[in-house]
Amino acid sequence: MNAPQIHFLTGPQVPDPPLADGLPTPENMAATDERPDARVYLTNENGRIIAHAALWWSETPVHEGAQIGTIGGFAARDGLTAKILLDHAADRLRDVGRRIAVGPMNGNTWRRHRYVISGGSRGPFLLEPRNPPEHPVWWRNAGFSELSHYTSSVIDLDGSRVVSAAMKSRLDDSGIVIRKLDADRYEEELKLIHAISLKSFSSNFLYTPLDETEFLQAYAKVRDHVEPDFVRIAEREGVPCGFLFCIRDLEAEARGEKPAVIVKTLAVDPQSRSAGLGSLLVDEVHEAAFANGYTESIHAMEHESNTSRKITGRYGGRVFRNYALFFKLL
Repeated sequence: MNAPQIHFLTGPQVPDPPLADGLPTPENMAATDERPDARVYLTNENGRIIAHAALWWSETPVHEGAQIGTIGGFAARDGLTAKILLDHAADRLRDVGRRIAVGPMNGNTWRRHRYVISGGSRGPFLLEPRNPPEHPVWWRNAGFSELSHYTSSVIDLDGSRVVSAAMKSRLDDSGIVIRKLDADRYEEELKLIHAISLKSFSSNFLYTPLDETEFLQAYAKVRDHVEPDFVRIAEREGVPCGFLFCIRDLEAEARGEKPAVIVKTLAVDPQSRSAGLGSLLVDEVHEAAFANGYTESIHAMEHESNTSRKITGRYGGRVFRNYALFFKLL
């Protein structure tokens, strides 16, 4: 077989050549509205794409004081083409001045990132990353190592709470009011949630702020499936200070399985002086889910340093899936 041809394409546009048989579908390619700075791809002797990836080096997160380059939208036919592709992707990021490559990540942590690296027999859940099991192996063989780790845990729902009556009373006395999402004001509610996110996540690993327009576009995709019972917004004197966004597992439902409620995003404004509010928000949704016949919740994709892991532990969460983000020094 002839050596594959290497191509670089500057900008977000998707390459024209067709995909080779057996390569994951174009859905694996980063979308043009994710604005990659470039793409690298390999073609075989027939001109078909046998590996591809997108690259970002502008508007990317900072790690240990240096702006990173990221590699996402990855697919490859086999381990050899994966290594050739990733080597050239790393070279490109080095050429533009980046000294660390991180992936898989479509530019930032608001978008698709992480690999599943281990997990049991439980099927994938809604909004969970998924990848062939060989992909992490191929990245390791290309010189990448694990940079950070994440877990998803399952919790049995029985109507019980972890927040004591005394703590709830203290939060009530502080002026905290917790309410459901107002579905008739969905976009306005998302703007409140976005504002809390910017405050809550600013110290998170590889954080980058997301502009309001892109945030609204991301959550608009799930609007028809959002149930107000499973979203809570906390306010003090009308000022939002925390939220919990959950959604039922539609993928399990489509497989004919009993769905769990997915605890997707929990945020509390660190300046709100509201210790225990995160647990209280989870208590509220867990109780609502149990009252609606749900028997499990999934605390999804929690970073190893996140305080939400402590809340999961209080509920006796059982880890069923592990994920990792990879890096390579350039």
